[in-house]
Amino acid sequence: MRIAVVGGGPGGLYFAALAKELDPRHHVEVWERNPADRTYGFGVIFSAPALDALRRADLALAGALAPDLVGWNDVTVHHRGGSATTTGLGFAAIGRRALLRHLRRRCDRLGVAMHHHRAAPPVGRLRAAADLVVAADGAHSAIRAAHLESFGTTATPCALRYAWLGAGGSFDGLSFLVAETASGPVLAHAYPYEPGRSTFLVEAGPGAPTAGGRPDLDGLAGLFAEHLDGAPLRSNGSRWHHFTVVRNATWRAGNVVLLGDAAHTVHYSIGSGTKLALEDALALAAALRGAGTVPDALATYEAARRPVVEDAQRVAQASLEWFENVGTALDAPLPALMTDLLTRGGRVSLTDLRVADGLPWAA
Repeated sequence: MRIAVVGGGPGGLYFAALAKELDPRHHVEVWERNPADRTYGFGVIFSAPALDALRRADLALAGALAPDLVGWNDVTVHHRGGSATTTGLGFAAIGRRALLRHLRRRCDRLGVAMHHHRAAPPVGRLRAAADLVVAADGAHSAIRAAHLESFGTTATPCALRYAWLGAGGSFDGLSFLVAETASGPVLAHAYPYEPGRSTFLVEAGPGAPTAGGRPDLDGLAGLFAEHLDGAPLRSNGSRWHHFTVVRNATWRAGNVVLLGDAAHTVHYSIGSGTKLALEDALALAAALRGAGTVPDALATYEAARRPVVEDAQRVAQASLEWFENVGTALDAPLPALMTDLLTRGGRVSLTDLRVADGLPWAA
């Protein structure tokens, strides 16, 4: 079988490796428009249950990633000079570059043909040359855009802007920071992903510090100076973006299938985008193994994944709406704000929190 994968992110690379493992005779090619070691973002976060699921599904990958993971149990909210911390929710993060390196090595070892810093051929040519074309090229997928009507795509932008930035090592867990300004609140989600480095995701309305259309690193660092210990914020080509909720009526059209953000996006505040992409890759590979034809495999893949994804999108939508209307919650006492934040998506209940750490911060 000839398989063309467009997009060299975690989902695309992982599927390419799994497909080659499925049958070494498969000719698997990956097309990625960026150089091999260039990527957006900083660290990728996983919940403890997500890592447990990865270990069950692919112990080799989980073991390869383990030395590069930074783990913690604390989630802290900082607001108006106070803070509250829960210690019962487990997370870990890894640098996005490190994650991609592990997946590329696996692809290289298996003989996947990698085309970095090269645009994929036109989709019509790919469809004609390959038995299966996997669109893993992100939320703004060019493959999907060429067949919008076939997929029934809707893309809904959100009101708040956000930017992926980097910070130093002053965070030892997941922290939510609030800075109140004359033009509205500016929020940051910060977590460590390797020694001395943290992801620092900022979201804000139109009044956020901006320089030349990009995030003003000095201005934002000034807003959060008490939490940064004097370290600067870092950019990786960082821009302000409006998060876009992507949904598709179907994920398949002929021999083309959508995977990861090309098929569905979930708001960054629930930290599940990479997890869902890796799970998509596992499910698509399993469907190919068990089905007699490509169309049957694609139907099986979508039937297995769509309910899981739609549940995640419901949680993500609730979280998105909470952050977009966060101003109404900021006047609450800190324990109430903490409770509201942690239970915003509906997956974590007050009972869950009470079992996890006894709610000492709510006393």
